[in-house]
Amino acid sequence: MSQDIDHDNTERLAALLSLLAAASEDDEAPVPIDMLDGYLTALICGPQVVSPLAAMDALFGEDWAAVLDEQEQTEAFVEALHVRWNEIAESLDPEVLLAEPEAMHLTPLITEFDEATKADLLAQRVLSSAQLAQLPSPGVIWAEGFMLAVQDHEDSWYIHDDESQAGQMLDAMLLAIAAVAMPEGEQRASYIAEAYDEDVDVDQNVLIDDALFSAQDLRLFWLQNPTPEGELH
Repeated sequence: MSQDIDHDNTERLAALLSLLAAASEDDEAPVPIDMLDGYLTALICGPQVVSPLAAMDALFGEDWAAVLDEQEQTEAFVEALHVRWNEIAESLDPEVLLAEPEAMHLTPLITEFDEATKADLLAQRVLSSAQLAQLPSPGVIWAEGFMLAVQDHEDSWYIHDDESQAGQMLDAMLLAIAAVAMPEGEQRASYIAEAYDEDVDVDQNVLIDDALFSAQDLRLFWLQNPTPEGELH
């Protein structure tokens, strides 16, 4: 059963993120809530204990709190961030995952880009007009955030030999997540042909569902295959 989301908290978190977006330089890539959510999810799924504030440092730079300090919103933001962090952590509780391994527990924050949403994102400077014209498919930004966290912590993620069973399992799960962000083309078609039976109609929603199940599997994978110096969490 999917974890319930505190929608009021999600709106607070998105609004406070918009303050950071508004204060960013014009040439800086915006960080939507989807990307932050994917990044947080990867940290929780990963091999070592990492603070949610590490996601902010990675995505916004170590001085991210200065903008919020000016408006006395840092405490409110950190509270909202931790509420979302705890929601993800609860959905990935190992006991729950083991009790219902076939159930979808993870509920990601994936923005649906209808016209009203596009207008809001433009007004808040979360996305530029050029980026709005090339909006990615649903789930792409979330998956990119997840894979960015893996990349940022690659020394602890990629510890298994590529040819080992654990290494191959890890690669397969990460590929299922990365597939969400694959653009239409040869790479995506090749992945789908190899990963799915011919009679399965694979669209973006199917890829997203399988990515979320892979994230859940990764949570258990790292408990069963910890890094030598990793801390179980």
